[in-house]
Amino acid sequence: MEVADDQITASFLSKFERGLADMSTSRFLHLLDRIFTTPEEFFYIHNGTPTEKKASTDGYYSRTAMLDRLFGNYLSLDPPADIQQTLTDLTRRERAAAAQYQAAPTLLNVLHWRIQQVMRQMVTRLEQQRPLTSLNNTGQYSAEAQNYLYNVSDWGEFELYVFTLFSLDMQVADERRLFKVAVKRSKKYSTFPGAPRLRFDMIFNQLFLEMNRQAYPVVGDYLDQYKAALTAEPNAEHEISYRFIRAWWLYRTGQRDAAATVGQSAIQLATALRMTKLAQDVQDELSQVATHAPAEDYKFFRQIIE
Repeated sequence: MEVADDQITASFLSKFERGLADMSTSRFLHLLDRIFTTPEEFFYIHNGTPTEKKASTDGYYSRTAMLDRLFGNYLSLDPPADIQQTLTDLTRRERAAAAQYQAAPTLLNVLHWRIQQVMRQMVTRLEQQRPLTSLNNTGQYSAEAQNYLYNVSDWGEFELYVFTLFSLDMQVADERRLFKVAVKRSKKYSTFPGAPRLRFDMIFNQLFLEMNRQAYPVVGDYLDQYKAALTAEPNAEHEISYRFIRAWWLYRTGQRDAAATVGQSAIQLATALRMTKLAQDVQDELSQVATHAPAEDYKFFRQIIE
């Protein structure tokens, strides 16, 4: 296939292949167009499949690798997890991150350090059988992230995940203000192949935060946003999640009959779509909600970070 043309000459391509010239973004995209390759395919091939190789530590080509750089290796907070071992691992990770930041005080390094502290705080609360977030958050570990987010003029996917990770620690007024920005910014990803559900995820996460804060009037407003988003762009899994959270909220606001009806509709929809595990989770969690006080709701707290 002939690649060279008036925008990318054969001479320039030769220099580029020998490492003697760099290529601008516009030329790079034009080159991909000339060889009938999308940017997504290029980076997929460049990064390789999981069995071939992983993204190098000096860059990333996938969301997973991007989040690994900020957050660190995957950490399970599922109930079967060994809390003491998790705390030990987090303490080690926090010390290593602090040393890395002291050696090179960059924005990424401070965020990496602080997120280890946020996670240690969350796991400590789990160990103490306390909600993971409350109306009295101090924002102790999220100040740098919050300052960064307030000063970024146009959030990208990275900023949306920074918000999600640090929202657990922020003071409520700041967190809610930034949530409005996050939802607004996430709208542009509704047609992005890599993250079409990002706006739904942001609202889902916020609802879990507010339910654990027992901020039920606020939850009512956010449920309306969730419903509107689903009306505009239907999504089966998030429709089930919406019905689950609405049922949870109805139980906590004293509307038990309505809660049981909505909860059953969530289970039936998940069952009809053969989402067996999700149907069972909804049933188990709503059974707990119906028989336990709000203080127990932290046991099934979750955030979507994909």
